[in-house]
Order: sequence, then C-alpha cells, then structure tokens
Amino acid sequence: MYDDARSVAANKGKTLTDELLKGNAFAIADAKYWGRPLDVSVKGGRRDAFSNKNPSYQISFYIQHAGTEWGMLTNGRFWRLYHKDTAHKLDRFYEVDLPELVRSGSADDFLYFYAFFRRAAFEDRDLGVGALLRESTDYARSVGDSLKVQIYEALRHVAQGFLDHPRKGLSAGPDTLREIYDSSLILLYRLLFVLYAESRDLLPIHESAGYRDSYSLHAIKHDVERNLTQGRTLLPTSTTLWPRLVELFGIIADGSRP
Repeated sequence: MYDDARSVAANKGKTLTDELLKGNAFAIADAKYWGRPLDVSVKGGRRDAFSNKNPSYQISFYIQHAGTEWGMLTNGRFWRLYHKDTAHKLDRFYEVDLPELVRSGSADDFLYFYAFFRRAAFEDRDLGVGALLRESTDYARSVGDSLKVQIYEALRHVAQGFLDHPRKGLSAGPDTLREIYDSSLILLYRLLFVLYAESRDLLPIHESAGYRDSYSLHAIKHDVERNLTQGRTLLPTSTTLWPRLVELFGIIADGSRP
C-alpha cells in the first residue's frame, strides 16, 4: 500500500525488497482465504509451507521487513490492524468482525471500520490512526497515573480501618503497622482480583442472579456507592460489609456457586 501513484509506478514490475518498500509504502496488507484462522498455523493442505504459517506471525514479519508502521490482516470476515511496535506480540491489534457489523445494521459501528481501514486513516491528520494511537497511549498513561493514586488512597483507608476499629485495640507500633500494611495489601489485591474476574465474566456475574445480587463484589460495591450518595456512612464499629466479603472470598476459594 503506497503513498502515491509515483511510488506505485516506481516499483511496478520489480521484485520487491526491503529497500524498495522503505519510505514508499505506508502499510503492508495480507489477505487470506475466507474464514482462514488468523492465529494458528495450518497443517497439511495444498498451499505452500509459508502460506500455512500463523498469519499473525506473518504480518509481523512483513511489517518488520517492509519498514512500514502499520499492517492489515484479513480473512474476509475479520479485519485486523497491527502496529509495528506491538505486532510481534501477535495478540495486539484492532479487529472488526465485518459480517457481524453489517448484520447489526448500525451505521455508527460501520464508521469505526471505515475510519480505521480507509486510505486517509494513514495520513498525518487529527483522525488518522497515528493520532488515535498517540491519544490512546496518553489516555492509558493518565489512567495508570490515576490508578496509582487511587490504589494508594484505598490502601490508606483499609489500613486506617484496622487501627480505628475499637475491638481490635491495636497500637501504632512499628511491628503492628507492618502487619497492618501486609494484611491491607492482601485484602486490597483480593478485592482487585475479584473485580477483574467479575468484569471479565470469569465469575458468574451474569450467569447466576443469586451470585450477582447477593454475594458479588459488584453488588457490595453498588451498595456502598448508594449509601455514600444518600449520606449514610458507616461507623468504625460497623461490621456490616465484612461478613459479606468473607462469604464472597469463601465462595471463590472453594468454587461453590450460589
């Protein structure tokens, strides 16, 4: 895929090499037969050995040797856009299921396909894929920075809770603070693990109404949010949420399903 007609004419009829492609082509594209799996090698068959290789590996190879920033890979149904910095990881790409997109009948969804795979998308412009990648990278960095602050604050509140609970009778000595810190980290990472698992449907958040409404961290989180919105805050002596968390961790640990 070339920048202009001059570049096409300059390489017409020639055996393409790395040097001929560099500086002239803006992207490399590879189209496979309809429905061909894009993440595995094909064993046997009548096609040549290189065509039977993992297409994700192939497009990474092509990008590297063509010197282009972008690569497209398609089997007719799935259209993927790869970037040179992450193509070698094989699972980093933007993908569109074109038949499913057409069946949905959504013009707005189709615009995403058009926006990312049209010729003008590779130009240096505000809505070009290069600009979108930079914006995405900046956004991810800002989210990461924000998460660091939020995790620190969450850890501080959890640790303070151990000290504030009157039944514990804990002092703020060095040994106690170290134990509180370690215990707070364990609790916080367990909460993050459950939140991640529920967000990825690794726990039956949609499959089981009993789990979702009565046991899940999703439900507990929304109960806390609702109480805060309505101005109902818990006292340091409250044990309302802790039994629910203990029960939730128990359900996950033994694999039982409500």
